[in-house]
Amino acid sequence: MRIRLFHKLLLVLLGTTLCSVLLFAVFAQTYSSRSFLRYLNDERNTRLDALSEQLLRIHARDGDWHTLRHDERAWRQLLRAVGRGDRTDDDRQPQAPLPLSGGRRPAPERLRFVHRVEPTLYDPALQVIVGPSPFREDLIMRPINSGGHVLAYVGVPPLRRPADPRDVRFAQRQARILLAGAAVALVLSLVVATLVARRLSRPIVELGAGTRALASGHFATRLTALGDDEIGALVGDFNLLAHTLEESESARRRWFADVSHELRTPLAIMRGELEAALDGIRDIDTLLVESLSQETKRLTRLVDDLYQLARADIGTLDYEFTRASLSALLTEALSHFARRLQQAGIEYVYDIDADLCAQLDQPRILQLFENLLENCVRYTDAPGRMSVTAHRVAGQAVITFADSAPAVDEADLGLLFEPLHRGERSRSRAFGGSGLGLAICKRIVLAHDGNIASEPCALGGLAIVVRLPLLSQET
Repeated sequence: MRIRLFHKLLLVLLGTTLCSVLLFAVFAQTYSSRSFLRYLNDERNTRLDALSEQLLRIHARDGDWHTLRHDERAWRQLLRAVGRGDRTDDDRQPQAPLPLSGGRRPAPERLRFVHRVEPTLYDPALQVIVGPSPFREDLIMRPINSGGHVLAYVGVPPLRRPADPRDVRFAQRQARILLAGAAVALVLSLVVATLVARRLSRPIVELGAGTRALASGHFATRLTALGDDEIGALVGDFNLLAHTLEESESARRRWFADVSHELRTPLAIMRGELEAALDGIRDIDTLLVESLSQETKRLTRLVDDLYQLARADIGTLDYEFTRASLSALLTEALSHFARRLQQAGIEYVYDIDADLCAQLDQPRILQLFENLLENCVRYTDAPGRMSVTAHRVAGQAVITFADSAPAVDEADLGLLFEPLHRGERSRSRAFGGSGLGLAICKRIVLAHDGNIASEPCALGGLAIVVRLPLLSQET
């Protein structure tokens, strides 16, 4: 049988509290008993001191112990007098208490000693003068001195536990109070442990339910953090994961929609051309073949770009890094596009440092530059301008492709490198390509430990800034 987390926490908290309360109760009871016993011993020592003073007075008055020797009644009267704290004259004994009606005497007050711990008076030879106990080695002996001579000893058995019924009742009351306090503490700990266990287990249970919801595809699931502790941080991480999964699912759906749209458009054109030829509406001539060839090329390019992007995402796009010159590759790409830029009515200028060397895959970097130049050609109105710069900045090559109008909305700047995204709204093929060129550029740059970003530029259009790590000039 599986035990729930709530019950585990409850058992741990309650068990810990129970052990703590029991240990505290045992310690408190032991300490209280010992303290009470020390108090009784201190009180007995005080009474023994008073008894010793009275005995010294009696000896000084009588010259010996004949008044007390074997006289239990006189001895008990003395113990009662000392127990009450009576003062006696040096020339007479303490007065016995008056009898009650009916001839009965009150219960003796024996220094708070009962017969089991009642003191005994011994002579210097340790023979009993008066009292209940013969000499034993374990007796506590109090000497009675006069002029440097020991006149007698007062001995009392050691007090190992309360003997007086009143002391026993007091100790029992203390034990009951301690037991009641322990019981109250256990009840309170049960309540607190239940609340704490419920508070600690609740977010864990909610996390489990939320995880199952995510596994079922409900990516809009969110949890409410109850604090800023580790569990609250875990709830925050769960919400971040849910948000990421939701975004990924949304991107996946957009991806399928965009891919299907991109594939359907050239296929629809080709199907229309062929159906027109089959119906005799259009002649099968060179123009038809050329139109079908153009759409086939576009479809082939789209499929190739999708294939490259998929390989880049799963890390199977091949790279062969060698030492090469970024300056030479950028110059080569510009030479390839010089005629197209002229035909498109775009004037261009460039400023390229000559010492930009890096470890790179030359075909991929050349593909990067050509994709960015293709983007400039497609999205720059004629007559237009383009600027290409490449400089060394803090060990990096900062390469900027800037063009003139039209500009890109600021809301679209962060989306330009998403697959199948275009900066213009119409998605017309007269202006846009497959929508995968900048996404492939981003994968190539990331594979070279660089970064790529888009920003507005002074020419009025868009600037694509590429940063790639360079080899040191001494290498």
